[in-house]
Amino acid sequence: MSTYREMVYMVLDELKLFSDDSSFTEEHVRFLLDKYRMFMLKQQYEKEKKEIPESNYQTLCLKLIEVPAIDGEECEGSTYLRSVEKIPDTLPFGTQNVYPPDYYGSTHITFTSKERMRFVGCNKYLQNIIYCSLGPDHYLYFTSSNPQFKYLQTVKFTALFEDSSKAAELSCEKDEEGQCDWMNNPFPFEEAMIPQLIQYVVKELAGPSWKPKDDENNANDDLARLATFLARNSKSDLQKAMSGDNEL
Repeated sequence: MSTYREMVYMVLDELKLFSDDSSFTEEHVRFLLDKYRMFMLKQQYEKEKKEIPESNYQTLCLKLIEVPAIDGEECEGSTYLRSVEKIPDTLPFGTQNVYPPDYYGSTHITFTSKERMRFVGCNKYLQNIIYCSLGPDHYLYFTSSNPQFKYLQTVKFTALFEDSSKAAELSCEKDEEGQCDWMNNPFPFEEAMIPQLIQYVVKELAGPSWKPKDDENNANDDLARLATFLARNSKSDLQKAMSGDNEL
């Protein structure tokens, strides 16, 4: 798989064919790569419910701490395990899996909704199962009727993340000085769609130098749809709230 750095350099190399302008920053190129990646994944998989290749997923290794309650929920008298880090937003399709570091170990973790989380752990035949949910505060919470679950120290969480850069930065192993170069992490996108992704970003940055063209032989105005998607997803949360925009 191509790394984040390789993806950025591929875009910058293509841009040299259309412009001598050196004002393109790596951060902006990476931002567009993430936005177009999200658009293409939604276009490809959100409605058709096809199997999504594993190369599009990312895995976070999360440390856990014990907390007295779920933040934002009335649940006095209960204690939970909670991820130390907040979880970046995930796409509304694909699978989300939580599992211990030893994937084939005996510990079983069931990922469930935050609504159902209030009622789990009452079945005596399932008392060894650990239940996990994404809380309203974007932390992962864990509970079980077996108190031994509190010895769990780390878990892995696999999902399709909207902002893959945030997930990559969170999963990056830091050195002794607390630094890490997550740009060397694999870019989570299937190889077959990378050429089209590069073209989209180059078109966006090259402007008039690249003549707009719809490469797909279908009845849809793909470029107009793509432009609308990017405009909406590039707005701030305040702008979205004021305009009432919804994602495609």
